[in-house]
Amino acid sequence: FFGGGMRESAADAELQLCDTSLEVAGFFLHAIYTDEIQTEAWEDPDLLCSLFAVLHKYEIQKLLKRCEEQIMRKISEENVAEILMMADLLDRPGVRSAALDFIVASTSRLGEVQATDGYQRLVEKRPKLLADIL
Repeated sequence: FFGGGMRESAADAELQLCDTSLEVAGFFLHAIYTDEIQTEAWEDPDLLCSLFAVLHKYEIQKLLKRCEEQIMRKISEENVAEILMMADLLDRPGVRSAALDFIVASTSRLGEVQATDGYQRLVEKRPKLLADIL
């Protein structure tokens, strides 16, 4: 992480996590120093996705892979649209594919997903993803 040619790898560099919440920054720092993801973040899909985005930004591959696997296990009708948008934005094909497979598994599930606020955000913010769903 700090030796890969990134600006953060300089001896006097500061890591500024200004684009994330204090809570997620704490989970991130704990994870990179202990190689463990705290239970609270591990069990909460929203926190886990936020942590995933920070791990992606700083290319922490080992932890990123573990988060990715857990996110795929935590997919539900309520969060799948948000997970799909995140996976598409971060170019994570495994998560993207898992989310799409979950959505299209049955017409009743598709209806449940379409009734969520996350799906409405997807329609507004990422309408091109609808082609993959429908």
